[in-house]
Amino acid sequence: MFVKNWMQPQKLSISSDALAVEAVTLISRNNLKMLPVVDNGRLRGVVHRRDLSEAATCVSESGNTCELDYFCNKLKVKDVMVRMPVTVSVDDSVEDVLMKGRKLTMSTFPVMDGDKVVGVLSDREIFVMLYKLLEVGHECTRITLKDVNIQEGTLTRILKIVEESGGALRAVFTVPEGRNGVARVVLRTGGKDSANLRKNLQDNGFCILEFKE
Repeated sequence: MFVKNWMQPQKLSISSDALAVEAVTLISRNNLKMLPVVDNGRLRGVVHRRDLSEAATCVSESGNTCELDYFCNKLKVKDVMVRMPVTVSVDDSVEDVLMKGRKLTMSTFPVMDGDKVVGVLSDREIFVMLYKLLEVGHECTRITLKDVNIQEGTLTRILKIVEESGGALRAVFTVPEGRNGVARVVLRTGGKDSANLRKNLQDNGFCILEFKE
C-alpha cells in the first residue's frame, strides 16, 4: 500500500506572512488537522489545529485585551508554524510511514511529490483504511483465529476449508502475536452455512477467538 493511494489530497495551504487567525478559519471551516505553510510553491512549515486552539484558548482565558488584539491582528503564521516539518513521499509505503510515526510519536505527515506538497497522511486516513479493510457496514461473517502457526500453505489450507464449507472468502489478513511465526488470522466471509464453517475450522485444529455473523 503506497501513500499516494491512501492520503488526503491537499488543496489548501497558507502563506507564512498570513495572520494566524486566517489559518484558524481555514482549518476550522475545512475540518483539517494540519495546514501546510507554502511560500512561492515551497513548503516552509505546517500549522496544527491543536497548537492554534491552545493559543486561542490561552489568549481568551487571560482576558488581556492587548494579547487578544495581538493574536487577532498581528500574530502571523510564521510565528506559530512548525519549521522544517517531517514529511513523507507519495511513493513511501504506508507501512514505512507507520513505523516512522511510531518512532517519532507523530500521527500526521505532509506528503511530498518532489518539492511539492500534495497531501496529508494522518491517523484519520489510517482509520478510514482500517474501516475499509474490515468491511464495516457490509453483511458478512467475521472470524478471528488465534495462535495460528503461519507456514507455507497455512493460508491456502484455511481458504480450502472456507470454500468446502460453502463460504466465499472476502478478505483475509494476519496479525502477528509476538511469537515467531504465530499470528491471528482475521477472515471476512460470505455464505449462509456459518455453523458448518465454524465446525470445520475447529475440526481442523484451528482455535476460534471471535466468530460473529
